[in-house]
Amino acid sequence: MVCIKSNSSKKFADIISDNLHEFNKSKCEWIRKNSDVEVKYHNFGVYDNEKLIGGAVGSIKFGWYFLDELWLDENYRKNGIGTMLIKKVEECAVKNNALGVRMETWNFQARGFYEKMGYEVYATFEDCPPGTIDYFLRKKF
Repeated sequence: MVCIKSNSSKKFADIISDNLHEFNKSKCEWIRKNSDVEVKYHNFGVYDNEKLIGGAVGSIKFGWYFLDELWLDENYRKNGIGTMLIKKVEECAVKNNALGVRMETWNFQARGFYEKMGYEVYATFEDCPPGTIDYFLRKKF
């Protein structure tokens, strides 16, 4: 008899992940050929003298740079620093043979900034969190 049980352990999550990854390798040639490539983070900090004022956190996987987080102190915005930071991320992506950069931003964040930098919205997710719109953007090289 089939039943479903709750299991929040890390060990259980690892078993499910391992099995899914094996299935994915069996069905996707790119994953099969690149499955031994370790995901490496490529992060960038922005400093004013020694003070951290911003940065970008991301990694290259599945042939794309996944920009997970980008933050710049509000006192330093609108003077080209964000543009320099995105360009540094893109240079890293190109250097590592990524197809492009993929990221998300909420409706109260910087969608317009990313679009000015050549990013396009390819999907939206409403009410995540409630009352917001999550935009998924990409820039393919």
